[in-house]
Amino acid sequence: MRRPVFWFLWPAPPPGPVDDDAEQVRWIRVCSRGPWRWCFLIAFTVLVTTVLAAAVSAALVSPGILTVVLTLVVALPLVALLARAWVAGTYVCDRGIKVSGVLITEVVPWDQVIAVRVDGRSRILGLPLPAGGERVVLDTSTRVVGTHVESRSPDLWLRPEAWDAARDRLFTWWAETR
Repeated sequence: MRRPVFWFLWPAPPPGPVDDDAEQVRWIRVCSRGPWRWCFLIAFTVLVTTVLAAAVSAALVSPGILTVVLTLVVALPLVALLARAWVAGTYVCDRGIKVSGVLITEVVPWDQVIAVRVDGRSRILGLPLPAGGERVVLDTSTRVVGTHVESRSPDLWLRPEAWDAARDRLFTWWAETR
């Protein structure tokens, strides 16, 4: 099996049972990255690579403590944001559901999920800007957890069949693990 170019950014191998009990213990991404997310991630990767190359070349031309500190101050947050952007998404396994964002990750066990429903309040590119669309949310006893399965997300935008498949996949996982 061939590995992708940035194999370390894919947190889960291909889906399938991994033990004799046919339990899914590895996290599986609910919907694959869509063309809009790929365009953004590739552009962001090129931008970060260019900034890092410029910072490192500046540090090599005039080595000094200030240049090294400035390079690290610029490089570390950009690389961390880039890595988190590549792994952002909604993942499921038999234990629960994991919603990984750029800044936070929430893991909710299936036994804490009271309902999985479609909410009419979507967001634009995951930002808190309201948009016309739908998204799948999880109702727990304490809060409502939003997922990345949104009709306006960069993974599913302008692909209604992918939206339907991802939505149904979440409903099926919840129904089968209850």
